[in-house]
Amino acid sequence: MLEATRAWRSTASVVFDRPREGQICVEVIEPDNAYRQAYYARNREFITQATPLESCLVEDPIQVMLAGGLEPMREVTAALRGLDFAGDFYLAATVYEDKDFSMLDVLNPICTKGAALAEWAARRGYAREEILAIGDNHNDLEMLQFAGIPVVMENSVPELKAFGWHQTLSNEEAGVAAAIRRFVLQEAPEGF
Repeated sequence: MLEATRAWRSTASVVFDRPREGQICVEVIEPDNAYRQAYYARNREFITQATPLESCLVEDPIQVMLAGGLEPMREVTAALRGLDFAGDFYLAATVYEDKDFSMLDVLNPICTKGAALAEWAARRGYAREEILAIGDNHNDLEMLQFAGIPVVMENSVPELKAFGWHQTLSNEEAGVAAAIRRFVLQEAPEGF
């Protein structure tokens, strides 16, 4: 998979289940890259460089992540979906059209937010009907489909709104808090 996405190598990170250093491996750190500056700053203590990136694969990673402008990430998506082994991984996309930014998470095919929520609920003895899930992007679809109370943010991607699920306020208007007040605390928040 890394070989197939070599043309977008500067956008790639390999993520491991490690306590601190080496949790995120990148081949290139571009301090002037507008897309990745905040990411580098937030995760500095976890990031290491590996050249070539494949050299970090001394154990199975949790995921490979690619991030950048919409058009390059569409190209990556097409390249990955065209691989002979595309069924061996799950591709979760987070797309921000208004920011010309997208993240692609390449994961084990059974590792979706929906699968994780289902496992979490089963381990704790919760029924689907008791689960409130709030999402705003493509990578939240399976989680929202699993939840008994699916809620999308007002600033959600249009594709999620098309399902007719409950809709809360935007993230800038404390939409998560409003959804919790309505569905958990049984209050009637203003503007909901």
